[in-house]
Amino acid sequence: MKRATSPPHGPMMNRNAPRLSFPTRMLRAFHPVPLLVVLLVSVFILPPYGPARAADGLQAEDGVLDLRGFDPETMGPARLDGAWEFYWDRLLTPQDLAANPAPSPSGLLSLPGTWRGMPVDGERLGGTGQATLRLRLRLWPEANTLTLRLFDIPMAYRLWANGQLVAMNGVVGTDADSETPLRSLVLATITPEGENLELVLQISNHHFRAGGVPEGLLLAPPGPLETERDRTWTFSYFFAGCLLITLLYHLFLFHLDRKQVSAGYFSGFCLCILCFCMTSNTSFWAIRRFLPPLPPQWSEYVPLFFYMACAPMLFRFYFSLYPKVFHPAVRHLVDLRFAIFLLLLPIAPDHRISEYIAFSILVGLGCAIYYVVRLCSCARRGMNGAGLLLLGSAASLLASLNDGLSHIKHINTPYLIEFGMLFLIVTQSLALAKRFSHAFVSVGKLSGELERKNQSLLAEMEERNRLEQEVINISEEERRRISHELHDGLCQKLTGARLRASILSKRLAGTDDSTTMDSLAALLDASTDDAYRTSRGLWPVEHDPAMPGPSLDDLARRIAKDTGIDIRLEMRRHCGRCTNPNMRTLYRIAQEALTNAANHAQAHTIRVRLRCPAQDGVILTVRDDGIGRTASARQGARTGGLGLGIMAHRAGVIHAKLTIEDAPQGGTIVTCAAPCDKHASPSATRRTPPDASR
Repeated sequence: MKRATSPPHGPMMNRNAPRLSFPTRMLRAFHPVPLLVVLLVSVFILPPYGPARAADGLQAEDGVLDLRGFDPETMGPARLDGAWEFYWDRLLTPQDLAANPAPSPSGLLSLPGTWRGMPVDGERLGGTGQATLRLRLRLWPEANTLTLRLFDIPMAYRLWANGQLVAMNGVVGTDADSETPLRSLVLATITPEGENLELVLQISNHHFRAGGVPEGLLLAPPGPLETERDRTWTFSYFFAGCLLITLLYHLFLFHLDRKQVSAGYFSGFCLCILCFCMTSNTSFWAIRRFLPPLPPQWSEYVPLFFYMACAPMLFRFYFSLYPKVFHPAVRHLVDLRFAIFLLLLPIAPDHRISEYIAFSILVGLGCAIYYVVRLCSCARRGMNGAGLLLLGSAASLLASLNDGLSHIKHINTPYLIEFGMLFLIVTQSLALAKRFSHAFVSVGKLSGELERKNQSLLAEMEERNRLEQEVINISEEERRRISHELHDGLCQKLTGARLRASILSKRLAGTDDSTTMDSLAALLDASTDDAYRTSRGLWPVEHDPAMPGPSLDDLARRIAKDTGIDIRLEMRRHCGRCTNPNMRTLYRIAQEALTNAANHAQAHTIRVRLRCPAQDGVILTVRDDGIGRTASARQGARTGGLGLGIMAHRAGVIHAKLTIEDAPQGGTIVTCAAPCDKHASPSATRRTPPDASR
């Protein structure tokens, strides 16, 4: 499996940042701190390497490698590169090669490399098949115990050193059914006898696109190769920890705010990169130190699955940040690339899937270049965070190019994809910190502005409530004035006229004008009663001495007398003398509720209850046994009108809770709960007994 190249990514930015002039935009996009980091990384990882070559030009020739002049202390591990003896379509053992006559080789195979396209017997070989390779070495004098590294040979193989089996990987076979490939890192211990060492390597490949040894074999005394392996594992675990923290952090952000889809996509991308790196050759299969290895048929395709899933997640992350810059057609391309891979898994031969992966890597490289180009455009426009993301994307792209060129042996460098991904995470974290700092400043400004608006709105509401209360008080005073004027003026005159008409009616009894005078006297009686009733309705003359405002007793008696309905009043008060200013408003609400019940509910009995428990405010309840609001609506009556609206408005002015509902056993219940912040010492409860005469 080839190393995956993955493009970069970053945080969730404000896409509507203000446009800046070009120099200012570029300065803000390319901050000197990230640029300095890039330069330092370039200084440390790029200069020491050059074109791929064996140590000091030592190459095997005709199946023989002379290492007698090799010094591992100064030259490092020896690369067993060069021409190995190649025995095509034969799985030979050291005993077979030592037979007389010895089998003749099919040719020489240059390692690292594959036999695909190699001419044998006038024909070019395909990628699949089986073969045996042999190399004879002449070692340096101090070569007593050696370590041989076989890395990333994605096929089944067996290795003999001087006739002893020292390493094996998978199960070598002559077809796909008998072969079990396994990709791994093997450090084989070899104890040579003398200066001669013969290596015999059996390889079978029936699952991948090209058989051979794509990664060169290394030979060294014990220590350096183990140290390199441990160093790679250590960095891989550090890299995995960074990715895991980033993944959980962005996932938590997405959980808190589902609108932050970029955080969700980025956490998904981190998960794919984490699983790919820990299960692939990138980390020397570091996950196998803690978990048992996957079955051979899964060990190859699990990391490939996560590698292929990276591209859809990555594009969606960029697109969620800058939807006007990244073209949605690229999303269809990366989705199609992933979908084809999923379709090929159950139906295509392994070597065809391997060929498709090689093609997909090229497509991924093109997408990475596209991302860098588009992020350059975002940085030129001054979009928030684009400069940092561009740096991370460029570093990841360079690491991917390095790994690709190193894999095909065009350059001699270590694999840097994990370093590229780590740099990508660092730049993303810087961009995220920048974004959050801006967000905190904005939140502070918005909070201050919101607080000022809330204070202004609260003052406006208090002023409106004060004005409404003042309007109601003025209205009540006007009603009282009109009531008194009616009582002291018109009512008195009508009473005098009624008295004179009564006297005249008695004088004219038995005359022709008697009938006319009796009618006039009756009309004056009715007019006088109506005038007094109107005066009392506007402002009752009687007041409850224990309560401010008009008397509920008088209200209940008058309506009961006028309508003939049985009205029962019950009052329970916590205070001996009530000083609650809301009682006048409650009187008007009770008056409206009683009028509605008498005129529209077809009620026979109305219960009025006023309760004032300690510290619980005042609760007024008016309940009738009429037809109820629902039945009244079915009969065509109005379920709510001006009266109900006035009740609701009066309740709102005094911050009371008004509810109007149908009673379970029929009728209507009107409840108004008003606050009371004044409480006197408790006194005896007063109860007004039911009186049908009222």
